[in-house]
Amino acid sequence: MKAGYKIGAWLAGAALLVALGVAVSLWTFKQVEEAAGMRKHSRVLLIRANNFLSTLVDSETAMRGYVLTGDEAFLEPYLAVRDRIRGNLQELRQLTLIPTAKNHLDALVPLVDAKLAHISQAIELRRNHDETAAVALVRSGQGRRLMDSIRAEMGRHIPLEEGMLAQREAEFQSSMRNLFAAIVGASLFTLLFALAFAYSFYRETQLRLKNLVHLETQKLLEIQEQTNKQLQQANVTLQLSEARYRTLFESIDEGFCIIEMIFDKHDKPVDWRFLEVNPSFEKQTGLHDIVGKRMRELAPDHEAHWFETYGKVVLTGEPIRFVNEAKALDDSWFDLYAFRVGGRDSRKVAVLFTNITERKRLDQALQDQNAELERARRLAEKANLAKSAFLSSMSHELRTPLNAILGFAQLLEAGSPPPTAAQLVRLHQITKAGWYLLELINEILDLAVIESGKLSLSGEPVSLIDVMRECQAMIEPQAQQRGIHINFLPFDPDWYARADRTRVKQVLINLLSNAVKYNREQGTVMVKCTARTPERIRISIKDSGAGLSVEKMAQLFQPFNRLGQEAGAEEGTGIGLAVTKRLVELMGGTVGVESTVGVGSEFWIELIRDVTPQLAARQAMPAERVPQTQGNAPLRTLLYVEDNPANLMLVEHIIEDHPQLRMLSARDGNRGIALARTYQPEVILMDINLPGISGIQALKILREDPVTAHIPVLAISANAMPRDIEKGLAAGFFRYLTKPIKVNEFMEALDMALELAQTGMDGAVVPVPL
Repeated sequence: MKAGYKIGAWLAGAALLVALGVAVSLWTFKQVEEAAGMRKHSRVLLIRANNFLSTLVDSETAMRGYVLTGDEAFLEPYLAVRDRIRGNLQELRQLTLIPTAKNHLDALVPLVDAKLAHISQAIELRRNHDETAAVALVRSGQGRRLMDSIRAEMGRHIPLEEGMLAQREAEFQSSMRNLFAAIVGASLFTLLFALAFAYSFYRETQLRLKNLVHLETQKLLEIQEQTNKQLQQANVTLQLSEARYRTLFESIDEGFCIIEMIFDKHDKPVDWRFLEVNPSFEKQTGLHDIVGKRMRELAPDHEAHWFETYGKVVLTGEPIRFVNEAKALDDSWFDLYAFRVGGRDSRKVAVLFTNITERKRLDQALQDQNAELERARRLAEKANLAKSAFLSSMSHELRTPLNAILGFAQLLEAGSPPPTAAQLVRLHQITKAGWYLLELINEILDLAVIESGKLSLSGEPVSLIDVMRECQAMIEPQAQQRGIHINFLPFDPDWYARADRTRVKQVLINLLSNAVKYNREQGTVMVKCTARTPERIRISIKDSGAGLSVEKMAQLFQPFNRLGQEAGAEEGTGIGLAVTKRLVELMGGTVGVESTVGVGSEFWIELIRDVTPQLAARQAMPAERVPQTQGNAPLRTLLYVEDNPANLMLVEHIIEDHPQLRMLSARDGNRGIALARTYQPEVILMDINLPGISGIQALKILREDPVTAHIPVLAISANAMPRDIEKGLAAGFFRYLTKPIKVNEFMEALDMALELAQTGMDGAVVPVPL
């Protein structure tokens, strides 16, 4: 029982020792695994540090290759890792367990950021075609200094990690020895099979560790070999880049040289030595075999300010640029750019220039040509003013005889006793020819004013329904005489166009008159208004005439071209359509036509659409005024200042049927002013072109005299140009009537002036002209 108890106790103790030995072995093995893991961690950290440094070197090489050659292929290594470089540095810091090593990695962050910014800046300059600035940045030494600083920090970081690796290797070996000792110690108190098992376990563990070490060593060797290959490839790429740079340097059209400034003992630049020149430099300057020579040797009298200029570049590091200013000894001109190369202490200056002598000559020739064009423009303006003066003079000279012709013809038609039937026919022919001649004069003057660019148009909202009604009233009598039916299709009465109301009426009347004149017997004219787009309104006038061929349509809108109608029964000048087209275009619109031979033509204009004006109340049109003549009315005096006897006689005949009027006349402005002061007439008629002082000057004198300031003054002139009428109304005339006189309009204006004189109002009031 006792022996069994001892055996059991021994077995129990042996079992306890075995369990304890196994526990100790397992704990020691765990320490070994932890030490192996820490050693592996250090090796991975070293590998990543080396890879990070290699990545930066590759990026630097890629940037240099791209800046020097412009080949995007060089950027592929950089672009592949650009966005991961900062992350790799952060991973290194997270993996590092040494505080001092973390400090070195922290110091790397601004250096790496600066290096990446430097690489990006050089690439962007090259992409923006500023090759010179990019090359200067690459050669400035900044990138190399940053790379040296990064290598230095890595050089301080890596030894710490290598020391940590050695320490962990020692810990690993110590753990291995502890494991061995534990196994050996446990074997002394365990059975033989436990010792054999522990020994087998030890051998297996050692083999696993050796395999692990062997694998890690192989990986390190592979990484080292790959790094060496990348460095060799980078060197080859750099050599290729250097070769491409050399090719580029020798092939560019711009002259390029690198000089070394020479200073005296007072740091004053006194000369320079040529270190490198390209073929374009020799071609543009005419200097050959100058590398190694001084400028003073080549040109003893060279301008001293260039030594000071390049010396300033060396001393300040600030580049200089000259445009159209750098003048060589042979009177050639250059654009020049100079900048320092080789670092802060360098005395080297790179000079890039282009010969612009030919461009300077072309610029001068262009300036001379522009001056000649300006002289031609002034001559054209002078000719245009002369043309306007001529047209105004011709208007006056043509209208003056027409005034007498048409005035007396109208008086004969309405005279007493009435003319015979034969006389009426003849008078009708006179007035018809006279008014046609007046229309011809007006159209020619309109076209001349438009072509001279002197026509001023008012842009205002124009009610199309009102304009259309006025045109309808004016054209329907003409259409009825010819048996033509005009159909004005309804449209929105709230449509407005941005245009000049008078000119819109002129355009529409011209197109409507053509549609009536060139229509067939009992034909039709259809007028419609449509909104083509929200911004444009089209007015179409479609007739049932003979239509136009393609050849004739190509000749439309040409001045004085009647398209073969010269021998026809219809009178015309061929100016109306040309004036119409120019007026519509001046109002921002367009004109067009569609025609079919034998069917008819459709002319259309498009105008800019305007918003409907919001009026507080629509003003009613005043009713037509009928002058009232009273049998016992007092005698009134009319003073007519006119130097043309025919015109004086015409007005005398016009007022013969008005016994309450008497007429005084004066042949010049000064005589007219004297009569006005003496007789105080109720109304004054004033010609503009008078001997001595003009009608406008006479009006000014009358307005300044309190005795005559209240008298209404009507202008009657053959100066019918728009600017003449505007000038007269601005001067203060009550009305401005143009010759030839229309008797009804003249009498209406005279009656209004007499009524104004009777009320005692100031005659200087300027209403809307007739």
